Amino acid sequence: MLEKYKPNSIRGNFERNKYFEGWFQKVYSKEHNASFVLIYGYATNNSDNHFGFLQVLIPNQTPEIIYFPKNEVSCDIEQHIFCMGKNLLTTELIRINTNGLSIDLKLKNIKPLRTFKNSMGYTYFIPNLPCYHSVLNTAQNVTGEIQHNGVGYTLNNAMGYLEKNWGTTFPENYFWVHAVDPNNPRISLLFSRAKIVWLGKTYDKHVGYLCLDGQQIELRELKNFKVYTNNISPENRIIQIRSASVQLDLSLEYGRQVVFNGPKDGVLSRTIQHQSDAKIDVLLTYENRKYQFQMMGNFEDIGLF
Repeated sequence: MLEKYKPNSIRGNFERNKYFEGWFQKVYSKEHNASFVLIYGYATNNSDNHFGFLQVLIPNQTPEIIYFPKNEVSCDIEQHIFCMGKNLLTTELIRINTNGLSIDLKLKNIKPLRTFKNSMGYTYFIPNLPCYHSVLNTAQNVTGEIQHNGVGYTLNNAMGYLEKNWGTTFPENYFWVHAVDPNNPRISLLFSRAKIVWLGKTYDKHVGYLCLDGQQIELRELKNFKVYTNNISPENRIIQIRSASVQLDLSLEYGRQVVFNGPKDGVLSRTIQHQSDAKIDVLLTYENRKYQFQMMGNFEDIGLF
């Protein structure tokens, strides 16, 4: 039960039935004007030869998925180290060399979170939910090299973000967006909302923050919280977040749609439509002041809005 109090930690439950654990690393590079996405973890109901997985999105490329046999997957829970073959993934560095892909990155967490502010309410205290979610940090500096099929990318203090999910199945309906301001590394946004089913009842829960020049607005803590959406066109929508103290308008212009694989009953078999590098105009009213800025973000809307 103690693991419930550490939502950021590695669980490493390799023998549990219908179970997955996965991490989502996103790096936005201003120099390349695009995001790199790295999704990795394990799914216990995959075959033993496809137990570990690595999904990679390189700018202007189709996402690639690489599997690893169960006997090559290991983890060190205490030191937060995850290995697949000779590939090493931690919260401080990533070293991958496989299938025409070479990644050597150093990560520096510059915005750690308090443990209990990074999930949808206190849902990780509820047993046997299909999915749990946790943000490991809101911002990290990423430096290093990525080589993919002969093409090289250099990252120098690029803006990074790390979250994780674990359980049996992604929520049936959810919305998730993460965005950064390319011109100001002190500004970032996360908003995630999901329908959570428990004991035959359905609840709408959300988590999120807006980091703005040294202050962090916790969206989960806002009073009288309401969300409105307006689909303007097949490529544009507006998300309005309203509370007693904050008014936040997100105007989204879709980017490039790609497909990732998500978990269902411990199998990496669900098709996830992902929008990469959408343009997001943000209008914020907070403490009697108005802010306006433009962000670049990735998002998924799985039947919620």
